[in-house]
Amino acid sequence: MGVGPALPGAQSSQLRRRLVPAPAAPRPRPNHGVLRGRLRGDRWQPQPLASTLLAFCLYGYLSGVIGRSWAMLFASGGFQVKLYDIEQQQIRNALENIRKEMKLLEQAGSLKGSLSVEEQLSLISGCPNIQEAVEGAMHIQVNPPYYIPLVELVPHPETAPTTVDRTHALMKKIGQCPMRVQKEVAGFVLNRLQYAIISEAWRLVEEGIVSPSDLDLVMSEGLGMRYAFIGPLETMHLNAEGMLSYCDRYSEGIKHVLQTFGPIPEFSRATAEKVNQDMCMKVPDDPEHLAARRQWRDECLMRLAKLKSQVQPQ
Repeated sequence: MGVGPALPGAQSSQLRRRLVPAPAAPRPRPNHGVLRGRLRGDRWQPQPLASTLLAFCLYGYLSGVIGRSWAMLFASGGFQVKLYDIEQQQIRNALENIRKEMKLLEQAGSLKGSLSVEEQLSLISGCPNIQEAVEGAMHIQVNPPYYIPLVELVPHPETAPTTVDRTHALMKKIGQCPMRVQKEVAGFVLNRLQYAIISEAWRLVEEGIVSPSDLDLVMSEGLGMRYAFIGPLETMHLNAEGMLSYCDRYSEGIKHVLQTFGPIPEFSRATAEKVNQDMCMKVPDDPEHLAARRQWRDECLMRLAKLKSQVQPQ
């Protein structure tokens, strides 16, 4: 079953991971303190022990936001997490970065879950040996960051509905917002919507209709303000006396504009250089400036998530 991402950028969100059986591991030692079991096909068969703690093995991307984010999320839900990497320094770096990030989240009042920072940190450990890391673990690789709660669940045609239900419940438990994709499609739902916006944005800039910086303003000060709280379909519903009224009024005008969109952009080097020049005037593309801007972005997302938790209807 694929678990799709929701990321600020597109490059990481193209990745896809599946719920798969863990590699063969030595026979579990008694009293390890996790809910053990194995995956047969898509069915998890638990082997109960004294503790009901569930262990997860996360590997890959540990030096970046992806692996750290999922480790923090599962720990916030009270789950034991093992981070695997062949480089021990990568594990040490990841654990140290997790500690720093969770401390900052605590200070900002944005730490998820009911456990304290120290309690959550105690659930996260590193492991340089893959067999030891996956021993008794429900093995998952997935990749949304801490600040974006959406998770796309994409079952294989042979995936049992109960497996999807359990994964959906698990994502809810750790504070994520899971949604079900009814059948597999290239790029996942979020990316398809994102690419549609990127495509038209690129055409508008390439054809000289708007500057790159003004194009971004249309999203950050226009559509983005609205879509942070409601989606495009609900927007349609509210912009008339319901969806049927909206379609009766505006569908012909929408189709007329859509016919002018043109072909898929080639993302030419000339346009890329033009956009890059405009972007670099705002954020120079050296590592220091990019890192600072990403940190500012994540802080904004953290504040937005906090606001949404206060205003979203239950």
